[in-house]
Parts: sequence; C-alpha cells; structure tokens
Amino acid sequence: MQAFMARIGARYQVVIPKAVREVLNLRPQGTLLFIVDGDTVFLRPQPANFTEALLGLHREIWPDPDRWLEEERASWE
Repeated sequence: MQAFMARIGARYQVVIPKAVREVLNLRPQGTLLFIVDGDTVFLRPQPANFTEALLGLHREIWPDPDRWLEEERASWE
C-alpha cells in the first residue's frame, strides 16, 4: 500500500498526483467515485459498467450463491 498527499485549494480543488493518475489510468474529463465509510474515503474511477464492476463482490460470504438460493427456497416449503 502506498500513500500520497495533495493540497486542497481555496476552491476545494485537489490535484491528483501523477503516480495515482497513472495507476488508475485517469484521463481529463473522467469521472471519479468517492466512497465514504466513516472517516475513510476510497477514490476510484467510475466503472464503464457497474454490473461488471460488482460481479464477484463478497464471494467470501457466498462462495456458491446458486446452492445457497436452492437451500433457502427449500426451507420455505
């Protein structure tokens, strides 16, 4: 993990450090997402497709969602 710093200007503008721009492949006129969790902020480029970006999220919680869904539906009967 690396840490970078940037100053906040008088109009609340921030220049993203070059190393960060390169790693995230940021381009002018691109869009960034600010994900706020308490006092922590995650900054990431907006994905072209949110469905693809979320695919596989939380696999450690539901390693086999189809099996879980079958078991859940079976419990309703």
